[in-house]
Amino acid sequence: MSDRWPVHTVVFDLDDTLYLEREFVLSGVAAVDRWLREERQVEGFAKEAGQLFDAGLRGQIFDGALTALGQEASPPTIQRLVEIYRAHEPALSLAPDAAAALAWAAPRFRLALITDGYAAVQVRKIRALALERHIPLRIVTDEIGRDFWKPHPEAFRRVMTQCPGPAAGYLYIGDNPRKDFLAPHALGWRTLRIRRPGGEHCTATAAQNEDAEREVETLAGLEALLESVTLPASDAA
Repeated sequence: MSDRWPVHTVVFDLDDTLYLEREFVLSGVAAVDRWLREERQVEGFAKEAGQLFDAGLRGQIFDGALTALGQEASPPTIQRLVEIYRAHEPALSLAPDAAAALAWAAPRFRLALITDGYAAVQVRKIRALALERHIPLRIVTDEIGRDFWKPHPEAFRRVMTQCPGPAAGYLYIGDNPRKDFLAPHALGWRTLRIRRPGGEHCTATAAQNEDAEREVETLAGLEALLESVTLPASDAA
């Protein structure tokens, strides 16, 4: 008997699932670097900030990079840099395995996306990755409201409303065991965690009921895990 999951709808997380979030960070840092060079004649920000990020610093990278360059990290300056970072048009690319998985899955399953984060930022990421080509239903939880970020189940319920079918036929693929899988588990979905090397939550651990049913390091073998379910015409519409 096959141990593949019968699935009718595959729902993806975005950051560190379809691309490495590090790409967005470095793209944003480069945008800040350009502004600092042009407006403040400050050189070397991207290098310093990138090194701090790779060293594991979070939340104070801009402060640390400015200080390392001998610049004042005043609250107004930090706020301006954060605005530039969030507003920039990112240079991103799908992970090669994710691009292949989407191309394989698109004609076989209904596809959706659920992603947290500031709405304008996430929308620019989606546009940069051209995800509208493969994923018709894209839910940015911040557009519903900050209180509806994962693990709130509202976004998952909306997928079920717009793509109806048996609960066990939905699959959510994400990377963060501390928030991604609680709601889909409660709704009876299947869950798959990707521990993408270099991802922010690659080494994260969580309670058993918070983690996914299965784990992979790449989406390259997705076809070996899933089989397509044919829905009645009323459900497949």
